[in-house]
Amino acid sequence: MALVIDGVFFQLAQSGIARIWRAVMPLLAKNLEMPIVFLDRGGVSDKFDGVEVVPFPSYKSKYNAGDSQLLEKICRHYGAKVFTSTYYSTPMETPSLLLVYDMIPERLGFDLSARDWREKELAILHARRHICISNNTRKDLLEFYPELDPGKVSFAHCGIDPIFRPRDENAVNEFRVRLGLHRPYYMFVGSRVQANNYKNASLFFDAMASMEVDFDVLCVGGEKNTPSSGTDATGHRIVHADLNDEELALAYGGAAALVYPSLYEGFGLPVAEAMACGCPVICTSHGSLAEVAADAALTISGASIHEMVDALRQVRDPLVRERLIERGGFQAARFRWETFAKEMTKGIRSLAAEGDTGVHRPFYSRWARLRELQGEVDVLG
Repeated sequence: MALVIDGVFFQLAQSGIARIWRAVMPLLAKNLEMPIVFLDRGGVSDKFDGVEVVPFPSYKSKYNAGDSQLLEKICRHYGAKVFTSTYYSTPMETPSLLLVYDMIPERLGFDLSARDWREKELAILHARRHICISNNTRKDLLEFYPELDPGKVSFAHCGIDPIFRPRDENAVNEFRVRLGLHRPYYMFVGSRVQANNYKNASLFFDAMASMEVDFDVLCVGGEKNTPSSGTDATGHRIVHADLNDEELALAYGGAAALVYPSLYEGFGLPVAEAMACGCPVICTSHGSLAEVAADAALTISGASIHEMVDALRQVRDPLVRERLIERGGFQAARFRWETFAKEMTKGIRSLAAEGDTGVHRPFYSRWARLRELQGEVDVLG
């Protein structure tokens, strides 16, 4: 009897989704009465307390059906009661609980015929219980999949790691000097180029180009092919950096604001982490951001350069900053990984109990046959 977790996302990226699982797995190990087996497909250097990490073949998106068959074999080997994946992989007949991060492809009109998004659809349909990382994501999931039972689709907000907290002023200043950030600076976190521009980075940089040159910009993470630093045509210094969590907390602590004009977020973890560090936030209310930021951010529409410029100037007003920092601290305190883990524990226990009754066997028996047929087509292709 075990819970099997497919660590496939760690092979693909080390972004916010990986952060969720690093935080929640040790808590699940404390909460659950069953062993936890984590399948390492690569990209994992961590050891998780109470979790057995075992090597597993790397993921190849062309042969998903064959991958499902391998996953089912490992589930049976460990006597898995429940399967869950860090991304969108599925076994054949082991009942699965799916963590749903966002409905970005569906909401923003991506090409859903692409193999990766078809596998997401299959993972949603395969799962017998779903946990979304925001109420907005839950609403979107049920809108696009009305056949799901709303009573088995819940949500739990992400938590904030303890490392994200207000920092000593001297440590913040040392960090700024190390990166050459001698003027006030704004932060942008994550990818600056994506399908349909949903992160909306261009709005920030277009607004910046029309402003006086009395600040710098720190871009954290995102694309790897950008220079380490540079100066734009208007004279603003732009610094690109990959930071560990300690450095990221220091960066938030020294910033004039985190600028996050995204048009859709499943949760928006940087917004919550910035607020926890005492960093004012400028963001939209699209997607889940209204839940995460509430009244603790300067909210913009995400469609107006003039509005963005005004927010960038407002946030440097001492009275505005003081209000945002105070409200942000209260708001950030709401997000706890323990609460998130409790919801996952509840879902896993419920699904395991349902599995013991055999209620899901007819569905999964038909599912397995369809997946086998797909595997035969994949091999022929």
